[in-house]
Amino acid sequence: MRVFVGQIYIQAGVNYPFSHEFQKWVGDELSRLIEPSDAFIEKYSEEFELMFRLSAKAELDEIEIKGPTVFKKDKDIEFTIFLPYQRISLEEKDSFIEPIKLFLEGVALALEVLSINSSMVRSNSSELVEKIISNGSMFKG
Repeated sequence: MRVFVGQIYIQAGVNYPFSHEFQKWVGDELSRLIEPSDAFIEKYSEEFELMFRLSAKAELDEIEIKGPTVFKKDKDIEFTIFLPYQRISLEEKDSFIEPIKLFLEGVALALEVLSINSSMVRSNSSELVEKIISNGSMFKG
């Protein structure tokens, strides 16, 4: 199943410095891990793609998920996953572990809304986080 990751930030100064490389790589990895369920295919079709938009809000204490927004013409289903915001220095790569884990948990929760098995995302979460924080191209700056 083809999965895309994007970022959209709605509050001034509230954002995480993930690069376009991060977006592409995480989308590719999620595409590899996620299989559409029979229930999903019956409701939508095998042709539908998923878009997860990462965002943040300063006032949040836990993740907030908006969606799904279904675009039947484009065969696209989108979710926005809002993370609690904490300012982090680019030099403190380990400090990005929690926001990345929260984003992946938001993806898993969104998949469950669509009746798609999220176990592969959850079981590979730590490995994905490690690969992200060890690769400088995943961050802007």
